[in-house]
This record gives sequence, structure tokens and C-alpha cells, in this order.
Amino acid sequence: MRSTYNRRTATKVKNGRVQHKNRLLPTGALGCTYGRERPGRGFHHVVSKRDLQAFIDIIPEWHQFSRRLEHVVLASPNDQDDGQYAFYHREKTGGIFLHAWPDDLWTELSPAYFEAHRGILERLGVSVERLRDGVLCRFTETQARAFTLLHVFMHELGHHHDRIIRKGGSTHGEDYAERFANNQFNQLFPTYVRVFGDPRKEVR
Repeated sequence: MRSTYNRRTATKVKNGRVQHKNRLLPTGALGCTYGRERPGRGFHHVVSKRDLQAFIDIIPEWHQFSRRLEHVVLASPNDQDDGQYAFYHREKTGGIFLHAWPDDLWTELSPAYFEAHRGILERLGVSVERLRDGVLCRFTETQARAFTLLHVFMHELGHHHDRIIRKGGSTHGEDYAERFANNQFNQLFPTYVRVFGDPRKEVR
């Protein structure tokens, strides 16, 4: 998931083309599979494979959106990414990678990224503090999980959907993926709260 502006002081989110260390062999005949890499010392996955499956179960058009999606991987940390989409040109399939978060979930966002995502962060109840060069977001575990599923994952799924519905190799890029994610957030949030609980009510 790439922003046209810095997400943090060191950008953490971008749109991956096949940049991720791909340890999985794309095999379209198997359908979509779910994998998990070790998060490593000082990091952890805020989403489990069970969380991922439960979330996918509430996406009404999942079968349409996930057509030719090879795998979703809970991936090892990457300083540049929260999430990443990879398209495999030979197989005409895609993969989504959701990277592990640092154990300290507090995250400094650039002012531009924060303003673009202010509505989502407020909806999730994320506590924020204005800094000289950015905005400190004090994510809780449940808020980080909600942000990863409702926004990061849906943004990368938007890239995949954009890719498979377009002909000739051209795509709408970041604008399409961001609109897709925002639209899906608004539709899915009430059901998400029923299934996972309200991220705004976690005791800090």
C-alpha cells in the first residue's frame, strides 16, 4: 500500500509490485491459501489466521474480490510496509502480505497521511498527539487489528480487484485502492464490531 506522501518519518506503507520475499509458489488451481511467517524479535502479528478467516467471512463479495488471489500471508516485518500486494504476471494471480507490527504499537504518522486517514482513525478511537513533524497515534492491540483488517487488507485487496478487472495491464493505482478500502470500511464496520468487538472500548 503506497501513499503519495510519507506515512511515517520512514514510510511504512506502499503498493508492492513483486518486491516481497516470496517464499510461496503461486498455484492458481489451489485457490486462496493463508500463510504465516515468524514475526521476529520485537515484533508480533496483530492479526491471526483465525482473525483473517473470520474477517473474510463478513465480506459479502469476497468470492468476487478474491478471484485469482493466490494467498494472504501474515508476513515478517518490513520497515517500509504495513501491507503489500504482489501480482504474478506469468500466472495472472496475486498475493497480499500483511506485515508484523513492532511490539510498541504507537506509530508516528506524517501529517499528510494522518489527514487522509483521520476519519478511519477517529472511527477506531485511536488516541493521537500532535508533534512538531507528525502525529503520534497510540494504537491499542484491538485498534491495530481493526486498522490492519479494515483498511490495510482492504486496500491491498483493492489493488488486486483493480488488477483483475482491468484489461491490457493498466490499473487505476492508489486512488482506486484507497477508494475501495474506504467504501468497504463504511460497509463492514458495523458487522466488524459485532464479530470482533468495538475497538473504541478497549481499556488503555
